[in-house]
Order: sequence, then C-alpha cells, then structure tokens
Amino acid sequence: MGPIRHYRRNWRERLGISLVIVGLLGLLGVYAPALQVAAATPPAAASEALPSRAQSTTPADEPPVLKLLKTKPEIGIVGDPFTITATDLPPNQEIEFVWVTVDGFYVTQVMPENVEFHEKTFVETRMSLGHTITDAQGRTTLRATVPEDYGEIHDIFAVIDEQDVAKGGFRILRNITIDPESGPVGTPITIKATGLGWRTYESTLAVRYNNQYTGIMTAVTTRGTAVAQIRATGPVGKHVIDVNHGAKSVPYLNNQQSGTAHIPDFRFWFNVTEDAGPPPVVFDWPDESRIASLTDIVTRTTSSGILAAPDISATVKPASGPILSTPIVQVSGLIPNSEVELFWVTARGNRVGPRGWHLEESLLLAAMTDNDGSLSESIEIPDDLGGWHTMKLAQNNEIVAEIPYFVEHSLVAVTPPRVRAGEIFTVQIKGVGWTELDNGVAVTYDNDFIGFACGFNSNGDVTMNLVATGSPGTHLIDLYPMIYQGHGKPPWGYQVPVLTFKEDFPGLALGYNLPAIRLAIEVVE
Repeated sequence: MGPIRHYRRNWRERLGISLVIVGLLGLLGVYAPALQVAAATPPAAASEALPSRAQSTTPADEPPVLKLLKTKPEIGIVGDPFTITATDLPPNQEIEFVWVTVDGFYVTQVMPENVEFHEKTFVETRMSLGHTITDAQGRTTLRATVPEDYGEIHDIFAVIDEQDVAKGGFRILRNITIDPESGPVGTPITIKATGLGWRTYESTLAVRYNNQYTGIMTAVTTRGTAVAQIRATGPVGKHVIDVNHGAKSVPYLNNQQSGTAHIPDFRFWFNVTEDAGPPPVVFDWPDESRIASLTDIVTRTTSSGILAAPDISATVKPASGPILSTPIVQVSGLIPNSEVELFWVTARGNRVGPRGWHLEESLLLAAMTDNDGSLSESIEIPDDLGGWHTMKLAQNNEIVAEIPYFVEHSLVAVTPPRVRAGEIFTVQIKGVGWTELDNGVAVTYDNDFIGFACGFNSNGDVTMNLVATGSPGTHLIDLYPMIYQGHGKPPWGYQVPVLTFKEDFPGLALGYNLPAIRLAIEVVE
C-alpha cells in the first residue's frame, strides 16, 4: 500500500481556518478550546464574574443620577486593603459592589499549514468585590483588597437588584520586584510586575541588564501580572537591571516626557558574588497549568480534521517529546489480521522562496493488526520540525484515524564549551517549528539580545555559529520563545525574546510547550 496522498498547498491558501482567541483560561489550569472561539474564564482569585450591565434608564431613556462612592485610599498596589463607602442609598438594602475590568486574549488563526498571530484584544467585564447591607440612614462600607488585575483606573459600582446606583473608582499602581538581589553567576533572578495596564502604551515592559536590552515582559492573559526570569551574569560586583516602558518592544528611555509619565520606571541592583563556573544546561519549560490540554477535535497544524470512527481508538503515549523519541502507538477497533500503515505529516518549504511551503506525508510504520483488531507498536519520531504533527492511520487505502503528536525542542550540543575570546562556538538545537509562534528562537548573550534564528527551511534544525566575547569566565546564552511575525494590529515588534513565555504567550492555549533553553560557555585566557 502506498502513501495515501501527497498534497501541496501554497502558503497563501487558507484552508480550515479557525479563529482561536487565546484567553485567561490557563489561570485555572482548565481550557475549553474550540474550533471557532475559546471562551474566557475569570481567574481563580476573582469572585464570580458578572455580565456587563448598562446603567438603568428612565422611561425617557435618561440615565439615572448615580450617587458617589468614596474609596480610601484611592490608589494602591495589588493586595493593598482599601474601603468603599456609600451614602444616601435606600436603607436596609443589600448592596453588591462590582469592579469593572477587562478580559485579555490573544487572537490567532489555526490552519493545517500554519498558525497566524493577529493581535491582542480586551473585552470589558465585571467581577464582584462583595456584598453589604445599608443601615437605616442608607450608609454602608465594604472593606476590600485590591484584586490582582490590570493597572490604572477601574470603575466601581454599587448595585441593587442588578441596577447601578452609585459609582466610584480606584487606580492600581504598577509595582515591580526582583528576587534575589545577590548570588553567583547563573543565579535565576525573578522579576515580578503587577498592575501592568491593558492599553497599548501601558501593557508591555522592556528589561535591560547593564544597559543591554534583554527582552519584553507581557501580561495580556494574566490580568496585569508579569513574571520573568533572567540569569545573573558578569564580573563580581554590582549590576543594574532596568525595567521600564516597552510598548514597541524596545526600551523607551525618556518616559518622563511622555503621555505615560505617570507610570514610573524601575531600577534595581544585583550583586554578583562569585563565578563558580558554567552552570548546567536548563530547559526552562512553561507553567504546565497554562498549557492547553487539547481534545482530538481541536484544529492543529497538519490535521485534516478526520475523526476516527466511534469503534476505533488510536493514541500515542507519550503524546509529545523530542525528535528520535520512541513512543508507543496503540490502536483498537481495526479489521483483524489486516495490514495498516501510519503516515507522518509535516511541512516542507520556507517563507522566503516564491513557492512558499506545503504539507508532505511519509511512511512511518507498516504492520499487521492482531486477531482482535488491535495494534501496539513502537515508532521513532523523525528528525523534523517541531510543533504539532499528525500521524494518519490507514487501512484498506482509507484514513481511519488521525493521531496528534507534539515535537519538543531539544539540544544537540554547545561546542566547544571552552573557548578564547574571539573564537567561534556552535549552538545546535532540534525541533524548532514553522508557524508564526514557533518558527524560531530569540537569543541573548549575557542578557544582551543579539538576534534570532529560524528552523523552518532546515527542517527543525537551528545551528548558530557565535563569537565568544568578554573577559575570562562564564558567559551565558539563553534561547527564548518569540513571535516570528503577525497580522492585523501588532502589539509590539516581533522576533524579540518574550521573557514571560511561561505564563503569557499566544501559543500556550494552542498546546505549544515552548521552553527557554539556558546554556553557558567558559571564556579562557
């Protein structure tokens, strides 16, 4: 039996397009992916979300006059206590205080040949801060805590019987910390920001280490909280870390003269205590609770959407891994004592040439089913592109099931690991993908962004020949996830390190498990 089919599609074609809005679902660790729209779910820390309500109107469609809510204090950071006081309301009435906010999403288009990145978007919503009852004079006070939410001004409403009766507000200030503040070369430094805004010029941070640009921090789907890790590098002594505005993905250096001057920049000092030699290689994976667990019906790259018959079960375990892995394919419900074939579907081509790229199939396994129509065979994952692939199971020249498999990044080598300044060393990794979300990696050298590398045309292989620089001692190389390109409204520049990849990255809700790969070399005399 030969290959079922070989199909070529130009990259300009758009087959099986599905709109996927990447939202806040990972905060609960639960996803409900859909072929059209993934619905948003509020964070676990928030109270019950309420639908956005228009203010009550009179029969003449005139808006009612709302009473004034007083908040004390009126500004603060996430976690601060504050009070909301209402007066002149109906006596002895239950009051619900609601907080107006937004839900943040990434918008992508998923199709068999590609995943396109489009934009970030925000939808207004409300959440409850709590309930009280007015006294005989119509007065009540609620003691609340500033929720973990986007920064800047939020409206607060007092609601009686689903009608807004009073209005106030609160401003969440941005706050940034680092931890720890000292340690040897290679120490992970956690940068945590709360209160990032959702508007374009309030929503992105740029990180610099010793005046060298490192990457961006985002909080689109994490309600204004951004967490990143960089590593301590440089000679023994103090090193400066600047975290400031980065709406265009690069540091904005005179924010004090801009329209966002009310939002401060932050500066920290880290003390490198010693250089104990190059730290071991680390694959820094995203938070598992933030990665979507996709069902078989969710559109993935290379998938044709063919569903197995109800009596056929087909799985691969484990369902992800690096190239040359040997997972087990298990199938039941097939025709007994019959030949079956398993085909691997991948992409071939590039974004540079006029022919674009196409999907291609190759034979992965040919075997016979058992007397009961089952199959259990070990397979070897090809040395191929990373990301989502489909394995097509065929019997009697018909596709009877599709099995998804995710190819992860892996390291081949850093050679040589000890070099003189000015000499070449090579970093080689495998399993780099081809979509706009996993087409390459953004690279830093001693926390200095030096460029990006792609693995599409080389079928997942990225080989970088870099020059060792700096004084004798340990020097760090970090490979970060990035967005290769986008469509529509770009939220920032592309092809730069996304330092908050663990919790806020558009690929997470599509099941893309993309790590930072943390490497090191030693420069010798």
